[in-house]
Amino acid sequence: MRRSWPWMLASLALVAGTAHAQVIDDPEANLVEALVVNAKLPGPAWWRISDGDTTLYLLGTLHSLPNNQPWDKSVLERRMDGAFALILPPEGKAGVTDIPAMLALRGKLKSRQPLDAAVPDLAPKLAQVRAQLRKRPAAYSVWSPLGAGIEIAGDYRKSAKLDPFEPERTVGRLARKHGVKARPVASYKLMPLAKAAVRGHSEAAGRVCLEGVLDEVAAGAGASRTAAAAWARGDVRGAINGPRNFQRCMLSLPGMAELERRGNQAEIDALVAAMRTPGHAVALFPIRGLVAQGGVLDQIRARGFAVSTPGE
Repeated sequence: MRRSWPWMLASLALVAGTAHAQVIDDPEANLVEALVVNAKLPGPAWWRISDGDTTLYLLGTLHSLPNNQPWDKSVLERRMDGAFALILPPEGKAGVTDIPAMLALRGKLKSRQPLDAAVPDLAPKLAQVRAQLRKRPAAYSVWSPLGAGIEIAGDYRKSAKLDPFEPERTVGRLARKHGVKARPVASYKLMPLAKAAVRGHSEAAGRVCLEGVLDEVAAGAGASRTAAAAWARGDVRGAINGPRNFQRCMLSLPGMAELERRGNQAEIDALVAAMRTPGHAVALFPIRGLVAQGGVLDQIRARGFAVSTPGE
């Protein structure tokens, strides 16, 4: 479960809302245009950090890819060869002992009031999405708006055949093939985060998240597939222009924007530390976080390191 907001982490984080969910603190809202450059090499876009004796190759990723999305791995294969590490984003951890607490939190997302009665103005969208996902008319009725958003998001992922563990799974497999050790920059426990978020829950936040999910599902998987195809051919702007409804929903929850910033800082610190080792390494980070203002590459450049774009 990476900071690229895979669906399992999303579902856990979405256990909570915020009284001011409409005002979203989005650390990745603005981009550094000079870094948004299409790739010249085949396959997805890479950025490069270098000094006299160390080079770090950064592959930007999306939050998920369609099942069996084709992409050219030749550049990845070459850069894995002889790499001293595969640097990964912070990872969230939950164990078997957390399951009862997770189930208890999930139970709090149910409601005595039928969903359509709680959000009557969204009833037409709910009917459309139920039909689109081939669900019965009463599906999701027992859930609060927030709980319904979580359930619908999970069903949509399965229906659209989006894989939240790609391309990370493929990169990890190739790292093992080349004998390169994976090195997450940090880890954190999921349950304390979820419990803290529950204390800030509000009906308004649940509605915001539900409406965002409904809009994305109603629009269909075309936009996600278009972004994935752009990512695969190194079209950076096309990749980062994909849907962000689910990510922005999570950023509206208590503590999530700060978690995002802490994750960015951990990535930056790990890259700076890796620059002390002669040779080259591969890093795998969410693409929008790489090119955002105040993001990973923006701050790395501010520290005096040379950053090359995918077009160089």
